[in-house]
Amino acid sequence: MADPVRLLLMANFADRLGGGEESLLTLARGLDRRRYAPHAVVPGEGEITEALRGLAIPVTVLPLPPLRPWTAPAALRSLRGFRRLLAMWRPALVHAHGSRGALYAGLAARALHISVIWHVRIADRDPLLDGVLLALSARVIAISKAVRARFDGSRHAGKVRVVYNGVEPGDWIPTERPVSTRTGPVVLLVGRLSPSKGQATLVRAAPAVLEQVPTTRFVLLGADSNGEADRLRQLSSQLAVSHSVEIRAWMEDPRPAFQEADVVTLPSRSEGFGRVLVEAACLAKPVVASRVGGIPEVVVDGETGLLIPPEDPPALAGALLTLLRDPDLRRRLGAAARQRALAHFTARQHVEGVEAIYAECLDMRGGSRGGRP
Repeated sequence: MADPVRLLLMANFADRLGGGEESLLTLARGLDRRRYAPHAVVPGEGEITEALRGLAIPVTVLPLPPLRPWTAPAALRSLRGFRRLLAMWRPALVHAHGSRGALYAGLAARALHISVIWHVRIADRDPLLDGVLLALSARVIAISKAVRARFDGSRHAGKVRVVYNGVEPGDWIPTERPVSTRTGPVVLLVGRLSPSKGQATLVRAAPAVLEQVPTTRFVLLGADSNGEADRLRQLSSQLAVSHSVEIRAWMEDPRPAFQEADVVTLPSRSEGFGRVLVEAACLAKPVVASRVGGIPEVVVDGETGLLIPPEDPPALAGALLTLLRDPDLRRRLGAAARQRALAHFTARQHVEGVEAIYAECLDMRGGSRGGRP
Protein backbone atom coordinates (compact mmCIF):
# COMPACT_ATOMS: atom_id res chain seq x y z
CA MET A 1 0.00 0.00 0.00
CA ALA A 2 1.25 3.48 -0.84
CA ASP A 3 2.31 5.84 1.93
CA PRO A 4 -0.45 8.17 3.17
CA VAL A 5 -0.66 11.62 1.60
CA ARG A 6 0.90 14.25 3.84
CA LEU A 7 -1.72 16.89 4.55
CA LEU A 8 -1.31 20.16 6.44
CA LEU A 9 -4.44 21.54 8.10
CA MET A 10 -4.37 25.24 8.97
CA ALA A 11 -6.68 26.71 11.61
CA ASN A 12 -7.45 30.41 11.67
CA PHE A 13 -8.10 30.39 15.42
CA ALA A 14 -6.81 28.50 18.45
CA ASP A 15 -10.14 28.48 20.29
CA ARG A 16 -13.60 27.18 19.43
CA LEU A 17 -15.26 30.37 18.25
CA GLY A 18 -17.89 28.98 15.90
CA GLY A 19 -18.90 26.58 13.16
CA GLY A 20 -15.64 26.92 11.26
CA GLU A 21 -13.60 25.49 14.09
CA GLU A 22 -16.15 22.73 14.70
CA SER A 23 -16.03 21.77 11.02
CA LEU A 24 -12.23 21.62 11.08
CA LEU A 25 -12.42 19.19 14.00
CA THR A 26 -15.13 17.18 12.25
CA LEU A 27 -12.83 16.79 9.26
CA ALA A 28 -9.81 15.93 11.44
CA ARG A 29 -11.79 13.20 13.23
CA GLY A 30 -13.17 11.72 10.03
CA LEU A 31 -10.15 11.68 7.72
CA ASP A 32 -9.11 8.26 6.46
CA ARG A 33 -5.70 7.88 8.14
CA ARG A 34 -4.80 5.09 5.74
CA ARG A 35 -4.90 7.65 2.91
CA TYR A 36 -3.93 10.88 4.70
CA ALA A 37 -1.31 11.74 7.31
CA PRO A 38 -2.44 15.09 8.78
CA HIS A 39 -0.30 17.66 10.53
CA ALA A 40 -1.80 20.93 11.80
CA VAL A 41 -0.72 24.55 12.14
CA VAL A 42 -2.61 26.56 14.77
CA PRO A 43 -1.90 30.22 15.62
CA GLY A 44 -1.73 29.64 19.37
CA GLU A 45 -2.45 27.33 22.28
CA GLY A 46 -6.13 26.77 22.94
CA GLU A 47 -9.08 24.41 22.63
CA ILE A 48 -8.48 23.63 18.96
CA THR A 49 -4.82 22.87 19.63
CA GLU A 50 -5.73 20.52 22.48
CA ALA A 51 -8.49 18.82 20.49
CA LEU A 52 -6.20 18.17 17.52
CA ARG A 53 -3.51 16.73 19.76
CA GLY A 54 -6.19 14.56 21.33
CA LEU A 55 -6.81 13.14 17.86
CA ALA A 56 -3.10 12.19 17.62
CA ILE A 57 -2.45 14.88 15.02
CA PRO A 58 0.95 16.61 15.34
CA VAL A 59 0.45 20.34 15.91
CA THR A 60 2.83 23.21 15.23
CA VAL A 61 1.95 26.50 16.94
CA LEU A 62 2.80 29.35 14.61
CA PRO A 63 1.38 32.87 15.05
CA LEU A 64 -0.51 34.12 12.00
CA PRO A 65 -0.91 37.86 12.63
CA PRO A 66 -3.37 39.78 10.46
CA LEU A 67 -1.59 41.42 7.56
CA ARG A 68 -1.58 45.11 8.42
CA PRO A 69 1.14 47.75 7.95
CA TRP A 70 1.88 47.76 11.69
CA THR A 71 2.09 43.94 11.85
CA ALA A 72 4.39 43.57 8.83
CA PRO A 73 7.54 42.55 10.77
CA ALA A 74 5.69 39.87 12.74
CA ALA A 75 3.87 38.67 9.61
CA LEU A 76 7.14 38.32 7.72
CA ARG A 77 8.65 36.31 10.55
CA SER A 78 5.65 33.99 10.56
CA LEU A 79 5.75 33.68 6.78
CA ARG A 80 9.42 32.68 6.87
CA GLY A 81 8.74 30.21 9.68
CA PHE A 82 5.86 28.69 7.74
CA ARG A 83 7.95 28.40 4.60
CA ARG A 84 10.65 26.56 6.60
CA LEU A 85 8.00 24.19 7.97
CA LEU A 86 6.70 23.43 4.48
CA ALA A 87 10.22 22.90 3.11
CA MET A 88 11.02 20.50 5.95
CA TRP A 89 7.77 18.52 6.04
CA ARG A 90 6.88 18.74 2.31
CA PRO A 91 3.12 18.08 2.45
CA ALA A 92 1.34 17.34 -0.79
CA LEU A 93 -1.61 19.54 0.21
CA VAL A 94 -2.25 22.49 2.51
CA HIS A 95 -5.88 22.94 3.56
CA ALA A 96 -6.38 26.45 4.94
CA HIS A 97 -9.54 27.10 6.92
CA GLY A 98 -9.99 30.82 6.40
CA SER A 99 -8.60 33.69 4.36
CA ARG A 100 -5.69 34.58 6.62
CA GLY A 101 -4.33 31.04 6.64
CA ALA A 102 -4.88 30.75 2.89
CA LEU A 103 -2.83 33.88 2.26
CA TYR A 104 0.10 32.66 4.37
CA ALA A 105 -0.16 29.22 2.79
CA GLY A 106 -0.45 30.53 -0.75
CA LEU A 107 2.56 32.81 -0.42
CA ALA A 108 4.73 30.21 1.31
CA ALA A 109 3.75 27.20 -0.79
CA ARG A 110 3.93 28.78 -4.24
CA ALA A 111 7.69 28.44 -4.70
CA LEU A 112 7.61 24.89 -3.31
CA HIS A 113 4.87 23.80 -5.76
CA ILE A 114 2.58 22.64 -2.96
CA SER A 115 -1.17 22.74 -3.66
CA VAL A 116 -3.28 24.98 -1.41
CA ILE A 117 -6.99 24.51 -0.74
CA TRP A 118 -8.85 27.54 0.62
CA HIS A 119 -11.94 26.77 2.73
CA VAL A 120 -14.38 29.72 2.57
CA ARG A 121 -17.26 30.24 5.00
CA ILE A 122 -18.31 33.84 4.34
CA ALA A 123 -20.58 34.94 1.49
CA ASP A 124 -19.44 38.58 1.47
CA ARG A 125 -16.79 39.43 -1.11
CA ASP A 126 -13.36 40.72 -0.16
CA PRO A 127 -12.29 42.93 -3.07
CA LEU A 128 -8.71 43.11 -1.77
CA LEU A 129 -8.04 39.42 -1.24
CA ASP A 130 -10.47 37.34 -3.29
CA GLY A 131 -8.57 37.63 -6.57
CA VAL A 132 -5.20 36.97 -4.93
CA LEU A 133 -6.40 33.94 -2.97
CA LEU A 134 -8.23 32.46 -5.95
CA ALA A 135 -5.04 32.70 -7.99
CA LEU A 136 -2.93 31.15 -5.21
CA SER A 137 -5.33 28.27 -4.53
CA ALA A 138 -5.58 25.02 -6.46
CA ARG A 139 -9.15 24.54 -5.24
CA VAL A 140 -11.63 26.52 -3.15
CA ILE A 141 -14.20 24.87 -0.89
CA ALA A 142 -17.37 26.92 -0.34
CA ILE A 143 -19.68 25.80 2.45
CA SER A 144 -22.82 26.64 0.45
CA LYS A 145 -24.00 27.72 -2.97
CA ALA A 146 -24.51 31.19 -1.49
CA VAL A 147 -20.82 31.32 -0.56
CA ARG A 148 -19.83 29.99 -3.98
CA ALA A 149 -21.72 32.91 -5.56
CA ARG A 150 -19.13 35.20 -3.95
CA PHE A 151 -16.81 34.22 -6.81
CA ASP A 152 -19.25 34.51 -9.70
CA GLY A 153 -17.68 36.36 -12.59
CA SER A 154 -14.10 35.50 -11.64
CA ARG A 155 -11.96 33.75 -14.22
CA HIS A 156 -11.00 31.36 -11.40
CA ALA A 157 -14.61 30.50 -10.47
CA GLY A 158 -14.13 27.02 -11.91
CA LYS A 159 -11.87 26.18 -8.97
CA VAL A 160 -14.74 26.49 -6.49
CA ARG A 161 -16.54 23.42 -5.13
CA VAL A 162 -19.44 23.30 -2.65
CA VAL A 163 -19.09 20.99 0.34
CA TYR A 164 -21.73 21.40 3.03
CA ASN A 165 -20.80 21.28 6.70
CA GLY A 166 -21.84 18.14 8.52
CA VAL A 167 -22.38 16.84 12.02
CA GLU A 168 -22.03 13.37 13.50
CA PRO A 169 -25.62 12.08 13.88
CA GLY A 170 -24.63 9.76 16.70
CA ASP A 171 -23.67 12.79 18.77
CA TRP A 172 -27.05 14.50 18.22
CA ILE A 173 -29.82 12.09 19.12
CA PRO A 174 -33.26 13.40 20.14
CA THR A 175 -34.34 12.77 23.73
CA GLU A 176 -37.46 13.67 25.65
CA ARG A 177 -37.09 16.61 27.99
CA PRO A 178 -38.02 15.72 31.60
CA VAL A 179 -41.49 16.99 32.45
CA SER A 180 -40.21 18.47 35.73
CA THR A 181 -38.13 21.06 33.89
CA ARG A 182 -41.04 22.43 31.85
CA THR A 183 -41.42 25.88 33.41
CA GLY A 184 -42.37 27.40 30.05
CA PRO A 185 -41.37 27.17 26.41
CA VAL A 186 -37.73 27.88 25.58
CA VAL A 187 -36.49 29.70 22.48
CA LEU A 188 -32.78 29.08 21.96
CA LEU A 189 -30.28 31.06 19.90
CA VAL A 190 -26.80 29.48 19.69
CA GLY A 191 -23.99 31.55 18.25
CA ARG A 192 -21.23 34.01 19.01
CA LEU A 193 -22.75 37.10 20.65
CA SER A 194 -22.48 39.50 17.74
CA PRO A 195 -24.76 41.88 15.81
CA SER A 196 -24.44 39.63 12.76
CA LYS A 197 -26.05 36.69 14.58
CA GLY A 198 -29.26 38.58 15.39
CA GLN A 199 -29.48 38.30 19.17
CA ALA A 200 -30.69 41.90 19.32
CA THR A 201 -33.44 41.08 16.81
CA LEU A 202 -34.61 38.26 19.08
CA VAL A 203 -34.61 40.53 22.15
CA ARG A 204 -36.66 43.09 20.21
CA ALA A 205 -39.12 40.35 19.23
CA ALA A 206 -39.47 39.18 22.83
CA PRO A 207 -42.15 41.68 24.00
CA ALA A 208 -44.60 40.58 21.29
CA VAL A 209 -44.00 36.91 22.07
CA LEU A 210 -44.36 37.43 25.83
CA GLU A 211 -47.62 39.29 25.31
CA GLN A 212 -49.12 36.09 23.89
CA VAL A 213 -47.07 33.43 25.71
CA PRO A 214 -45.88 35.09 28.95
CA THR A 215 -43.92 32.08 30.25
CA THR A 216 -41.54 31.99 27.26
CA ARG A 217 -37.83 32.03 28.05
CA PHE A 218 -35.20 33.22 25.58
CA VAL A 219 -31.77 31.62 25.97
CA LEU A 220 -28.78 33.19 24.19
CA LEU A 221 -25.82 30.82 24.24
CA GLY A 222 -22.48 31.94 22.86
CA ALA A 223 -19.08 33.47 23.44
CA ASP A 224 -19.11 37.23 23.96
CA SER A 225 -17.74 39.41 21.18
CA ASN A 226 -16.64 43.01 21.83
CA GLY A 227 -18.98 43.57 24.77
CA GLU A 228 -22.14 42.45 22.96
CA ALA A 229 -23.40 40.65 26.07
CA ASP A 230 -23.61 43.91 28.01
CA ARG A 231 -25.39 45.63 25.12
CA LEU A 232 -27.92 42.81 24.97
CA ARG A 233 -28.53 43.03 28.72
CA GLN A 234 -29.06 46.77 28.41
CA LEU A 235 -31.51 46.30 25.52
CA SER A 236 -33.39 43.64 27.50
CA SER A 237 -33.70 46.05 30.41
CA GLN A 238 -34.92 48.88 28.17
CA LEU A 239 -37.62 46.61 26.73
CA ALA A 240 -38.53 45.24 30.18
CA VAL A 241 -37.85 41.63 29.19
CA SER A 242 -34.77 40.97 31.34
CA HIS A 243 -36.74 38.46 33.43
CA SER A 244 -37.22 36.29 30.33
CA VAL A 245 -33.83 36.66 28.62
CA GLU A 246 -30.94 34.51 29.79
CA ILE A 247 -27.43 35.02 28.39
CA ARG A 248 -25.24 31.98 28.91
CA ALA A 249 -21.50 31.69 28.37
CA TRP A 250 -20.40 29.30 25.65
CA MET A 251 -20.03 25.69 26.74
CA GLU A 252 -17.90 23.05 25.07
CA ASP A 253 -20.91 20.73 24.81
CA PRO A 254 -24.04 22.75 23.94
CA ARG A 255 -26.32 19.71 23.56
CA PRO A 256 -28.05 20.11 26.95
CA ALA A 257 -29.13 23.62 25.91
CA PHE A 258 -30.44 22.30 22.59
CA GLN A 259 -32.37 19.53 24.35
CA GLU A 260 -33.95 22.12 26.63
CA ALA A 261 -35.29 24.15 23.69
CA ASP A 262 -38.76 24.01 22.15
CA VAL A 263 -37.71 26.19 19.21
CA VAL A 264 -34.23 27.07 17.90
CA THR A 265 -33.78 30.36 16.09
CA LEU A 266 -31.03 31.96 14.03
CA PRO A 267 -32.14 35.44 12.90
CA SER A 268 -28.76 36.31 11.38
CA ARG A 269 -28.02 39.32 9.20
CA SER A 270 -25.74 37.11 7.12
CA GLU A 271 -24.82 33.44 7.33
CA GLY A 272 -22.68 31.31 5.07
CA PHE A 273 -24.37 28.09 6.16
CA GLY A 274 -25.73 27.90 9.71
CA ARG A 275 -24.24 24.80 11.33
CA VAL A 276 -26.39 25.19 14.46
CA LEU A 277 -29.46 24.67 12.26
CA VAL A 278 -28.16 21.23 11.31
CA GLU A 279 -27.46 20.42 14.96
CA ALA A 280 -31.00 21.48 15.85
CA ALA A 281 -32.37 19.44 12.94
CA CYS A 282 -30.57 16.28 14.08
CA LEU A 283 -32.31 16.73 17.43
CA ALA A 284 -35.66 17.18 15.62
CA LYS A 285 -35.98 20.75 16.87
CA PRO A 286 -38.05 23.13 14.73
CA VAL A 287 -36.27 26.33 13.70
CA VAL A 288 -36.99 29.91 12.73
CA ALA A 289 -34.18 31.49 10.72
CA SER A 290 -33.42 34.40 8.43
CA ARG A 291 -33.74 33.99 4.71
CA VAL A 292 -30.11 35.00 4.08
CA GLY A 293 -26.94 33.42 2.70
CA GLY A 294 -26.83 29.64 2.83
CA ILE A 295 -29.68 29.22 5.34
CA PRO A 296 -32.34 28.43 2.68
CA GLU A 297 -30.10 25.57 1.54
CA VAL A 298 -30.40 24.08 5.03
CA VAL A 299 -33.97 25.03 6.00
CA VAL A 300 -36.86 24.38 3.61
CA ASP A 301 -39.45 27.02 4.46
CA GLY A 302 -42.68 25.46 5.71
CA GLU A 303 -41.26 21.93 5.54
CA THR A 304 -38.32 21.77 7.96
CA GLY A 305 -38.63 25.20 9.57
CA LEU A 306 -39.81 28.77 9.03
CA LEU A 307 -37.83 31.47 7.21
CA ILE A 308 -38.23 35.19 7.82
CA PRO A 309 -36.60 38.39 6.56
CA PRO A 310 -33.47 39.48 8.46
CA GLU A 311 -33.62 42.26 11.07
CA ASP A 312 -37.43 42.02 11.29
CA PRO A 313 -38.53 41.60 14.93
CA PRO A 314 -42.29 41.50 14.12
CA ALA A 315 -41.76 38.74 11.55
CA LEU A 316 -39.57 36.81 13.99
CA ALA A 317 -42.15 37.18 16.77
CA GLY A 318 -44.92 36.00 14.46
CA ALA A 319 -43.01 32.90 13.33
CA LEU A 320 -42.03 32.01 16.90
CA LEU A 321 -45.63 32.35 18.06
CA THR A 322 -46.80 30.14 15.21
CA LEU A 323 -44.56 27.36 16.50
CA LEU A 324 -45.02 27.97 20.22
CA ARG A 325 -48.81 27.72 19.85
CA ASP A 326 -48.77 24.55 17.74
CA PRO A 327 -46.99 21.50 19.25
CA ASP A 328 -48.04 19.30 16.32
CA LEU A 329 -46.44 21.69 13.83
CA ARG A 330 -43.26 21.73 15.93
CA ARG A 331 -43.11 17.93 15.90
CA ARG A 332 -43.83 17.73 12.18
CA LEU A 333 -41.20 20.30 11.19
CA GLY A 334 -38.67 18.83 13.59
CA ALA A 335 -39.11 15.31 12.24
CA ALA A 336 -38.75 16.51 8.64
CA ALA A 337 -35.68 18.56 9.57
CA ARG A 338 -33.98 15.53 11.11
CA GLN A 339 -34.72 13.43 8.03
CA ARG A 340 -33.24 16.11 5.76
CA ALA A 341 -30.15 16.54 7.95
CA LEU A 342 -29.45 12.80 7.92
CA ALA A 343 -29.79 12.78 4.14
CA HIS A 344 -27.61 15.80 3.34
CA PHE A 345 -25.55 17.14 6.26
CA THR A 346 -23.68 14.34 8.02
CA ALA A 347 -20.03 14.37 9.04
CA ARG A 348 -19.31 11.44 6.73
CA GLN A 349 -20.72 13.29 3.72
CA HIS A 350 -18.65 16.34 4.63
CA VAL A 351 -15.42 14.36 4.94
CA GLU A 352 -16.04 12.44 1.73
CA GLY A 353 -16.71 15.71 -0.11
CA VAL A 354 -13.45 17.22 1.13
CA GLU A 355 -11.47 14.06 0.37
CA ALA A 356 -12.85 14.13 -3.19
CA ILE A 357 -11.34 17.60 -3.60
CA TYR A 358 -8.04 16.36 -2.18
CA ALA A 359 -8.10 13.68 -4.89
CA GLU A 360 -8.70 16.34 -7.55
CA CYS A 361 -5.66 18.27 -6.41
CA LEU A 362 -3.49 15.15 -6.28
CA ASP A 363 -4.57 14.22 -9.80
CA MET A 364 -3.54 17.69 -10.93
CA ARG A 365 -0.11 17.03 -9.38
CA GLY A 366 0.16 13.65 -11.06
CA GLY A 367 -0.56 11.81 -7.81
CA SER A 368 2.47 13.27 -5.98
CA ARG A 369 2.42 12.71 -2.25
CA GLY A 370 5.28 14.96 -1.26
CA GLY A 371 8.67 14.08 0.17
CA ARG A 372 9.25 12.10 3.33
CA PRO A 373 8.50 13.87 6.61
